[in-house]
Amino acid sequence: MSLLALTVTPAPAGERHAGTVLAVDPQARTLTVDEFGVGGERRALRIQVPREALVVWSQRNQTGRDLKDAFRDSTITLDDVRIGDFVVVELSDNPEVARLVMVTLRRGAGS
Repeated sequence: MSLLALTVTPAPAGERHAGTVLAVDPQARTLTVDEFGVGGERRALRIQVPREALVVWSQRNQTGRDLKDAFRDSTITLDDVRIGDFVVVELSDNPEVARLVMVTLRRGAGS
């Protein structure tokens, strides 16, 4: 049996981060994401998701003819984000606050 140790660290402001959702707390408006950082170092990012942050589900548009319509984005709520989803998070000027949370792959969905 192996144990996985993750450290929760703040991320620099204005950056984008991607990883698998470890926890979501709609009441506290927080999201914890498992990310592989520089040099393959694994870390858990705990991010505040304010009500004004954009939360979307981005799906490939099978009928898209070019890059402009290759994906369809649907607005969802933080309640719709699930553990195991793969997300891209764009941070605001505050390094612990999201401006955008984009679900790009649902847990258990094929590629």
